[in-house]
Amino acid sequence: MGTVEQFVKKKKSPWAVLLVIAYFAAAVLLTFGLYKLAGRIAFVPAPFLLIGALLASRYTIMMSKVEYEYSVNTGVLNIDAIYDQTKRRHVINVNASSITAFGRLCDDKAKDDASRVKKAIYCSSSDEDEQAFYFVCPNENKGDFMYIFEPDKQVLRAIEAYNPMIKRYTAWLGSGHGY
Repeated sequence: MGTVEQFVKKKKSPWAVLLVIAYFAAAVLLTFGLYKLAGRIAFVPAPFLLIGALLASRYTIMMSKVEYEYSVNTGVLNIDAIYDQTKRRHVINVNASSITAFGRLCDDKAKDDASRVKKAIYCSSSDEDEQAFYFVCPNENKGDFMYIFEPDKQVLRAIEAYNPMIKRYTAWLGSGHGY
């Protein structure tokens, strides 16, 4: 079996636009606040405040445009975050056989698994999607981490071939329990 890839685009947050407006409002208010305190000399740092607001806005917009890439090659699941289609950040690279727990977020077992992990990392289109899948695996001497993701059937088939627990779960889903 070759490499299987899937891209999942994260839904945009309405807070990003609000933050951009807040950055520019803060820059303008700081400039006029300095003008009240120091007079005309306050307009000297004004361009720097506006450039700072512009850079902070660009960073906020870039970080709000996230796409996740899931790829499976010979039993190794790799998840990368791609920001604004320009910057790639590695999230996890895990062998499917080292996954210790797997299921849907809406399962009762998910709450138990979430209580025993150190951190939950969302790699899905929405942080509130109860139909997303999760898996738990050890993370480099930091304890167990939970990863929430939305694999399609091809990605699930590619990782279930290397982990019997995932194969049993997907078989159970395929028998009429919501797959």
